[in-house]
Formats: sequence, C-alpha cells, structure tokens
Amino acid sequence: MDLDIAGENALIMSSTRGLGFGCAKMLASEGAHVIINGRNKERGLEAVSKLGGNAFFIPADISIASERERLFKEAEGLLGDISILVTNVEGPPPGPFMSKTLEEWQAAFELLMLPALDMVCKCLPGMIDHGFGRIVNISSTSSKEIHPGYPLSNGIKPGLLGALGTLAREVSSQGVTINSLLPGPFDTDLMRRSALKALDRKDISEEEAVKIYSQNDPMKRWGTIEEFGALCAFLCSRHAGYITGQSIVIDGGQVSSLF
Repeated sequence: MDLDIAGENALIMSSTRGLGFGCAKMLASEGAHVIINGRNKERGLEAVSKLGGNAFFIPADISIASERERLFKEAEGLLGDISILVTNVEGPPPGPFMSKTLEEWQAAFELLMLPALDMVCKCLPGMIDHGFGRIVNISSTSSKEIHPGYPLSNGIKPGLLGALGTLAREVSSQGVTINSLLPGPFDTDLMRRSALKALDRKDISEEEAVKIYSQNDPMKRWGTIEEFGALCAFLCSRHAGYITGQSIVIDGGQVSSLF
C-alpha cells in the first residue's frame, strides 16, 4: 500500500534507537524526509546512516526548552514546515508512590508532558498552513491501565492523552490528525536489559532472557520496532485521515479490557 506521504517532512523525537527509530525507519521507507533526534551524536550518526539519503540527524536534549527551540529551528531550516511529528520521551523512574517527592512529580511532568506539548505547538501552525498534518504521540499502556510501581507514568501520561485528544478535535477540520500509540513489550535495548535484570540470572544471555520473559505474553514473543513503526506510518498516511483523537494499544494482546 502506498501511504502517499513521499516528500512530506517528518520530525521524530528521541529516535536514534528503539520505537522512535522504528517509526523513522518506516516513514523513511515511504519516501518521507526524516529528521531523527537524540542526545548522543555518535549514536545518531550511526542511526541516520541506516535510513538513507532522505534522513538527517539533529542532536538535542528535548527535556530542555532551549534545546527544543533549536531542534525545531534547525529542522525547519533543513526541510521547511514539518508536516509529520512523532513525539517520544523517556519514561520516569519507577518506585512506590510514597517514595516520590513533589520535586520528582514536577520533574516527571516537565519530562512527560511539556516536551511533547511544546513541539506540537511549534509544528502545528505549519501543518495548518500546509493543509496536512499528522501528529503521533508515543505513550505506553500505563495510560490505559495501572502498572504497579510506576506512579509517575500512571499519573501523568493519561493527562497528555487528554490534552492531545482535546487539541485533535479543535484542528480536525484543518487537515491535521493527532493520535497516540500505547505500546506494550517491544524488542528494544531497554526492554532486553529490563528482562535480564528482572530475571536476576547471571547464567543466561539477553536473548535467552527475552525468550523466557515473553512466555507470559499472549503471543509468546515481543513486538518488533518495525511492527510498531508500520502502525505509526499508517497513522501518518493520507489513508488515516479519518482517524483522530484516538489512543491505540499495540501490545500483542496483553491489555484485556474492552474499552
């Protein structure tokens, strides 16, 4: 299926690896001009080399307002108006609710909410002028059901979905759609390290840890970043023009609620 986004300009936050890179990879394969972003310049240059000639890397720490401003200006300088934005931020640290201080709640809010909202507000006017825009927010299933031990994520991520859902309905008649993806377990470096740590075994490899850990999942495997990126790319396509304000779970069947 031709997604009809060849030549569109895409900015993917925190995308030198993992799910963000999966989105960049699939958007680039559809002919979009892609800008990936991350803090590590060496990793970024290695990642962009895998995406082909229509891809660029801009180093920036998106948790810092001045860095986001620079990222946006450099992205526009390279490509012009951004018509596709994928928001993606790191998750806050886990721990019991009562172990979290007000300062940690404030830091988590500034990490999980503000970077995404800031970049949306920066890119949105150009999308409206262009008459076409796609915003995809990478969240997690903690926005839909409680993950024990993750109070900061459980508490703040649903708020971002609510804010973006409100905006989606305000701009839906102007050619811009806004949706969120709620991933479950995917085969990323972070998940591999987490599985090995959770099993607390020194006698197995990361690969073996993944196989053991994923046996509790309905599909008995983790998703690939390409599978995640394919759904992101579809939501960014012109075929998905009637899908907006939605929070879509992609987790291999782990979340069992009907709504």
